[in-house]
Amino acid sequence: MNDIAHTLPPKDREEWRRLVRNELSHYFQNYVLQMKVAYYGRKIKEGSIDIQTAVDEVYALCIKYIKAVQRDFRVIFKDW
Repeated sequence: MNDIAHTLPPKDREEWRRLVRNELSHYFQNYVLQMKVAYYGRKIKEGSIDIQTAVDEVYALCIKYIKAVQRDFRVIFKDW
């Protein structure tokens, strides 16, 4: 059994794409995650970054701070 506090949802889940496009109505507990999601949402709208690259970069950030994003991810992703 995986310890969910030390894992992230699979990168191919639709929630990741919705997250970086700012399509989720979510009040973030983690300020850094909130700022990065807003940043990548703007970059996608500007056309200066593609969705998959944004997902990859947010995912990399979340790996680095895996415990800090768990509360938000339990709300956004429910389970994985």
